[in-house]
Amino acid sequence: MRPTTARGVALQALGRVERDGAFANLALDTACSDAGLSPRDAALATELTYGLLRRRASLDAALAPWVRSGWGSLEPEVRDLLRLGAYQILHTRIPPHAAVAATAEVA
Repeated sequence: MRPTTARGVALQALGRVERDGAFANLALDTACSDAGLSPRDAALATELTYGLLRRRASLDAALAPWVRSGWGSLEPEVRDLLRLGAYQILHTRIPPHAAVAATAEVA
């Protein structure tokens, strides 16, 4: 299924980067184009993708203690979803309730 939201596009781009070793800019451009995002939503997808990639190590360090089975035991897409929600809460002005609800909707 093709994503239709900024968060879905960001998640798809992040998956291609992690799974396929794709360049983030190419994966993001393709995902935004395929989804037909508005300029505003494309800007959000861009911020989420690049911001998460820049802060991935600190997000992982913040999230890992909350995963009883170990951070590495999670599926890559689940890790990206958790990072995506945490990035929005910790590093954007998106209200936490909106970040959680929108990320859960993508899941």
